[in-house]
Amino acid sequence: MSPEQNPLRASDVRERNEKLVLRLIHGSGDRGFSQSEAVAATGLKAPTIFRIFSSLEAAGYIELAPQGAAEAVPAGRSERKGRRPASYLARAEACVLVGVEFWAGSLSLGVFDFRGRALYSKVFPLDPAQGAEKVLATVAARVSKALAGLGIATERVLGLGLGAPGQVDVGRRAVSFYARIPGMTDFPAAERLESRLGLPVTIHNNCSVVALSEFRHGDLGEEDSTFMFLLRSGVNGAFVDSGRLHLTSRGRTIETGHLSVSLDGPDCPCGSRGCLEARLCALDRGNLDAGRWLFEGLGPELAAGGKRAAAAASVLDEASASLASAARTVSRLFEPASYLFVAASAEVAEGLAGRVRARIAEAGSGFDRVLPAFHGRAYDPALAQRGAADLVLDAFFLA
Repeated sequence: MSPEQNPLRASDVRERNEKLVLRLIHGSGDRGFSQSEAVAATGLKAPTIFRIFSSLEAAGYIELAPQGAAEAVPAGRSERKGRRPASYLARAEACVLVGVEFWAGSLSLGVFDFRGRALYSKVFPLDPAQGAEKVLATVAARVSKALAGLGIATERVLGLGLGAPGQVDVGRRAVSFYARIPGMTDFPAAERLESRLGLPVTIHNNCSVVALSEFRHGDLGEEDSTFMFLLRSGVNGAFVDSGRLHLTSRGRTIETGHLSVSLDGPDCPCGSRGCLEARLCALDRGNLDAGRWLFEGLGPELAAGGKRAAAAASVLDEASASLASAARTVSRLFEPASYLFVAASAEVAEGLAGRVRARIAEAGSGFDRVLPAFHGRAYDPALAQRGAADLVLDAFFLA
């Protein structure tokens, strides 16, 4: 149906404008946001902005900032000519957000207030052998227990953001394929959680929520885009461009771990061969078979020095060759301003980031004359939880 056949109602316009202003206030953090700033940022007339602020305050979404956070009077303007404009903050108690990120080995769960402050943050082990249905039942039980322990009623929860493993069909709100948990193929994870918890669920890939949170809340600097490789029980990647997560044309998350980096490489569980994930997993079967992260044991080895460090460095050297091949492909497709490697330890992540950068610099083509930045970070469960909770906020503001 065309816009002419389905025009926006006045109530739709009001709600859209209110969400626009609320997002600006929310994004201002502890600084606060004034009505005059909202007029300048949105182009809406002052009476309309006044009505929106009044409505949001009455609904409990915003509150007056403390006097010290009020908007400063512009230089050269006398305070005697008018009252200093008041600034408003998002009201922390307005609602609660839940962020969940899980994979075959563990479940990371966080509960946040509307200002993004953590009320609860824990990581729990998961048994993948119990299958998809029981894994989701475990997730639901952990969420229910956390909310009950905090004394939070379901009505106060704005929603749950779910970072699920494998390829996720965001439009269908399902896990398309994840081999490490039986039954997690075309699995309607969001629908299952909604039915168990009675909460709206927004789903994305777990790698995506980590990348989103590192981009928004980490310390990557001023880069406008980043591509992240997450090395855990396998390898995956996510591309964040101007704060938005990239999806395929069919609304699915990208599968970086299954980029082909070697035509004669090892067989991959996906059915192909020579995939990036298969190459890297073949280098570290011991850790993976024990249920640990890819290259998890190399951090202490690198710190030990001597022959142990040299052996660990050799593994990272070999891994970086495959990662550099994948990064070259990514650069041709997306040209990110930076790359981020997230692994079990900072030593491994930073070691891979430096080695991949060196390989691309040494064997660059005419397309690699300006190298992106390269970063390495240890996985931070609190950031993963925050990224999952941000899915709820994004869905709320865009509704």
